[in-house]
Amino acid sequence: MNRNQAKEFYPILQAFAEGKVIECRTRTWELNKGWQYSTTWKKTEELKFQDTYEYRIKPEPKYRPFKDVEECWAEMQKHQPFGWVRSKKSQALLYVKAIGVLIAIGIEDTPYTYKHPFDTYTFADGTPFGIKVEE
Repeated sequence: MNRNQAKEFYPILQAFAEGKVIECRTRTWELNKGWQYSTTWKKTEELKFQDTYEYRIKPEPKYRPFKDVEECWAEMQKHQPFGWVRSKKSQALLYVKAIGVLIAIGIEDTPYTYKHPFDTYTFADGTPFGIKVEE
């Protein structure tokens, strides 16, 4: 391993030591084609520094605000306790009411677009108050 390889590998090693999920995929040498990557990333419990392995820190899932009340309602049904969100600032639990393209949270009936709660609240179970974006 040279210094440049160490610089590239160091963030992976540090994340591994911190308990983050590391994924790897293998490369194989094919005659007249050079290095070819496997397209599948798999979780690994062991790191080996070799030319045949490529590593990455598992990407965090991405979320977006709800687009409408139907999408909000469908996702709310997957989280328990149903209809409750947690404030990111105070950790207080508040009840959600979907009103058409708007949403009201807590005892206030102030309607918000879905962007405000996405930025301000999580579901009670800790997941973001939005839809997971499939990649």
